Amino acid sequence: MDESKEKNIEEIIKRLPAGYEEACYTKKAIERKREIKNPIELMRLALLYLIGEYSLIEMSIIAWEKGIAKINDTGFMKKFGKCAEWFKWIIGEIKPRAVIEYKAPRGLEEYAIMALDASQVKEKGRSGRVYTLHYAIELLKMSAATYKITTDKIGESLINFNIGKNWLVLADRAYGSLVSIEHCLKSCANFILRLKYGAFKLYNEDGSELDLLEKLRSATSDVAVDIEVYVKLAKLKFTKLRICATKIPDDKAEKVERKFKRNDSKRQRKTSNQALFMSQYVVLITALPYSISADDIVALYRLRWQVEIYFKRLKSIIDFGNVPLRRQDNVIAWLNGKLMISLFIEQMISEVSFSP
Repeated sequence: MDESKEKNIEEIIKRLPAGYEEACYTKKAIERKREIKNPIELMRLALLYLIGEYSLIEMSIIAWEKGIAKINDTGFMKKFGKCAEWFKWIIGEIKPRAVIEYKAPRGLEEYAIMALDASQVKEKGRSGRVYTLHYAIELLKMSAATYKITTDKIGESLINFNIGKNWLVLADRAYGSLVSIEHCLKSCANFILRLKYGAFKLYNEDGSELDLLEKLRSATSDVAVDIEVYVKLAKLKFTKLRICATKIPDDKAEKVERKFKRNDSKRQRKTSNQALFMSQYVVLITALPYSISADDIVALYRLRWQVEIYFKRLKSIIDFGNVPLRRQDNVIAWLNGKLMISLFIEQMISEVSFSP
């Protein structure tokens, strides 16, 4: 077995939070001490499986060779599947650490600036079940904030997150809905959400419907427009917000239009002229005060792509998307285990001084 893998496993074990052994029993990762008898040995095997790229049969042989347990591949798979809640408990006990410390933009010092997104992974085998990781990172610290794993039947919405007080949420068009906006405001948080055409109705102060497309015509790629709008929320009722928008440069707008046409061709549909027109703009909705300019809001939103880079690192460096299992409980354990490892790696990086 690779010595470097064993060294990495021992480094992670040194970082396990206090109480992890007791949690192993309370979360029922170990119920009966017939095979793997103690939490430390179960954790060593689980980590080896998560980072070692070993098959279930190989794991049963390793468990026997190390004198941990006589357990076959099916037995190990069942044991691993019971670790999901244990891994989740450990994740909850890992305190986020700043990988880097960036200074907050002027006027936004009171906020924790969070980039939110979702990424899907597909289970191998005939079932082909798809799971969604809903994830938030704190941008100025480049550290994980919160997550949730669901099936693909749960759509992208801010209600999937426990939004913290004084969060400033940055999220793409999938999250631009009245439900997401109200969830944020009720959590005493703020937001910068991108809108797609027809996401919901916008109103003027007098209650008449606002023609957003007409308002967008004055936006350029150099200067953002700032539009006062009102929305009708389920519980907060008639609420004043802002639309901040800028035009996409012509060369990028052409690429966006070609992408729409390709998608239309694949799906045998036709995107409306209004939707094509709006696709030429970055249209954002926010409740931030007017002391923060529209240009600054657009500039801040552009940092949101960092969460997508975060997903790419999860999938490329620790193989988060490579799910080798077929039972749902095992898949959930696998995904939680991978996230647990990523947080420990984050801890290690935070302890190393390097240039951003």
